[in-house]
Amino acid sequence: MGEVTGVLDLLGALFRLFGLDQSAWFPTLSLLVLFFLIAVPIGLLAQSRKVTTGREGMMGQTGVALTDLDPGGRVYVHSEYWNARSTNAIPEGATVVVVSVDRLVLVVEQVK
Repeated sequence: MGEVTGVLDLLGALFRLFGLDQSAWFPTLSLLVLFFLIAVPIGLLAQSRKVTTGREGMMGQTGVALTDLDPGGRVYVHSEYWNARSTNAIPEGATVVVVSVDRLVLVVEQVK
């Protein structure tokens, strides 16, 4: 309960500092509560989203082999051209999936 009175005292001091009277309390507090009712759930939702950028975002992406991969070659993944390698031979034009990223080289497997 002491936290609430502390926040109200702080808001009262701010209102006096900026020359606002008590008629501004209700709209200001309403907007503040409305902001937190919207912003907090959006922030929590953003934290639980799947990563879509960087190394983690490339995992599981599908693409097309532009050259034969035996063991290395080129692939087109996520609207970009990448150097890639695979443990198995993959023919040109085959659909591939990214297994991992080693520096700037994608490690891919053929989609079956």
